[in-house]
Amino acid sequence: MKEQLHQKVERIVHRFGFANVCVSNGKARQITLSGNVDDINDRALLVAVARTTPGVQEVHSEITVNK
Repeated sequence: MKEQLHQKVERIVHRFGFANVCVSNGKARQITLSGNVDDINDRALLVAVARTTPGVQEVHSEITVNK
């Protein structure tokens, strides 16, 4: 069975240690990230990782930064 795009991104995100971040499908080739991270650099890293995943055209971030 072929891995779904959101599953591929989620697997990569979790490898970076962000187990509390969820990845979901939007429209075709669109990914939405949600959850919490500790700083703005973590959020930027997650968006960059998602954007550079083969097959992803658009990334929406609903990630919040813990204060």
